Amino acid sequence: MNRFIALIREAKAKEENREFTKAFNLYAESEKFTTDESALIKIKAKKAWCLHSVGNPQETETLFMGILDQFHTHPLSITVYSRYLIKLKKFKSAKTLLRTGIEQFPSYMENYLILASLLKDMERSKEAIDVLKLALSREDLSRGKGIERKDIWAELGSLYFSRGDFNSALACLKKALKLDNAEDFLYYDLLALCYLEFEDYENALGSINTFMQYRGDADAENLIIFARIKCRLGYVDEAAQILIQAYSYEDSLSLKPHDFLDFAPLLRNGFFTTLENVDWEDE
Repeated sequence: MNRFIALIREAKAKEENREFTKAFNLYAESEKFTTDESALIKIKAKKAWCLHSVGNPQETETLFMGILDQFHTHPLSITVYSRYLIKLKKFKSAKTLLRTGIEQFPSYMENYLILASLLKDMERSKEAIDVLKLALSREDLSRGKGIERKDIWAELGSLYFSRGDFNSALACLKKALKLDNAEDFLYYDLLALCYLEFEDYENALGSINTFMQYRGDADAENLIIFARIKCRLGYVDEAAQILIQAYSYEDSLSLKPHDFLDFAPLLRNGFFTTLENVDWEDE
């Protein structure tokens, strides 16, 4: 076996077993067997994480600073350090670093994705949307860890939906679906919710049926979406049976206030009084 690969595998095994000092030494040894910049950055970052794991923040920081200095022409140097800053909850520093990385390496996808994810977690979805739109404006955007443009369109749709911009959400999700294989698309449930907002119940039903066709058994949340659509289409008894199936998962149902409108016929006929644990959540 290639000596470099053998050392990396052994180092990862030691790291998984929490033998961080041994892992650090093996990673250090492996550096002698490669000149590839990307590989060296990843190895040095692994060494830094080993130092972090044994409670040595000063040397960890020094090693990450060394990566930034030695590999300042490689975008991955910014990626690995930003992940460390996020781990430390130094979100402002991570955001500043990632924005700098995007300016220096505008075609490198990974830093856009990390920044958008960080902004989403910080509940700054408008800024996250702007970052993803900027990424999509680049014709020369690289692929990042299996992430493609279709995935960015889908995430953009999700962010728009969370902000109540259903027109933009639907447009982005349709774009993502167009770029994807039908059986691989992961957002049929969100697509169904968009159609529900526009009272397009036939397309909503088609979307949730497709979701269950490709994903198999639906969870309680998706069964509730299915029941909402059925109720809106006038299939009240079918909606009730679907809700009973959803209820059976945990012997309870969690519904939101806006579900009142969709389930009005079931509220009127007393269906919900037959279930012991129905929780109407706050918006």
